[in-house]
Amino acid sequence: MKSLEAKKAGLLRKIQGCSGMVQGSLVVLYRKCGKKGCRCERGERHGPAYYLSYKEGGVTRMVYIPVSRLGEVKKAMEGFSRYWELGVKLSRLNLEQLGLRKSARPDHGREGI
Repeated sequence: MKSLEAKKAGLLRKIQGCSGMVQGSLVVLYRKCGKKGCRCERGERHGPAYYLSYKEGGVTRMVYIPVSRLGEVKKAMEGFSRYWELGVKLSRLNLEQLGLRKSARPDHGREGI
């Protein structure tokens, strides 16, 4: 069985691989432009337009994402999810190292830490 330090080192290496991560939510908007005679006046809204929504200093911000960069942004968002999962695993190991958590039992069908 790997030592806790070896497990932590492995997780930290994986966390470094998440350096291109982006935290936020993808928002899809359809809008009306307000011009007289435009199709959106009849209910056919313009869009889709993609935005990344995130919080900064307690304020929600949204940044426009061109369709050409949508895949790149989604991959970066997946990187943040991976970073979060790895951080939770690292926290569990730290709790175990501090003697505040028993080691995980591998017979519960969960992925090993």
